[in-house]
Amino acid sequence: MAESSRYKLVRKLCGEATMVAKADVQKFFKAYEKIYNDAIAGNVDMDDFGAMYSTGFVSVTPAGVITGENGPQFKDVMKNGFEAYRAMGSKTMTCKDVSVMAIDEDRCVAKVEWSGDYERKDRSPVTIDFEVDYLVERRDGSLKVFGWIAGDEQAEFKKHGLL
Repeated sequence: MAESSRYKLVRKLCGEATMVAKADVQKFFKAYEKIYNDAIAGNVDMDDFGAMYSTGFVSVTPAGVITGENGPQFKDVMKNGFEAYRAMGSKTMTCKDVSVMAIDEDRCVAKVEWSGDYERKDRSPVTIDFEVDYLVERRDGSLKVFGWIAGDEQAEFKKHGLL
């Protein structure tokens, strides 16, 4: 996939070196994939999911910019979100690729390519490929998501007959 102009600019400004190791970020998102799929199946402790996130975060989507804190309310919102995904027909999410761009020695942007398998109401399968840019930091020796920039998932769900 071609590198976007914003990534070329960030790479030029921040340099080529990745301070947070790409292999560590890839491993993190493979663990994220497992927890996500467990959540879709209704088999996850939301504390495990919450542990993937920093104490505060920013979410950027076409619907707007939201800031929040990682706590009981965040976990409830995420739990409800997974229940909605399950009701809509979400089956599995696969992390296909992760590219990493350094921000500084403890932060990076991780461009994650996801592939989601869904089942429509008529039982026909559909796969939706999409990307999310995650802001990732190393905090207390662990990687944590402190933000994400995503496209219009609701429009994609409608386009593919899931809503």
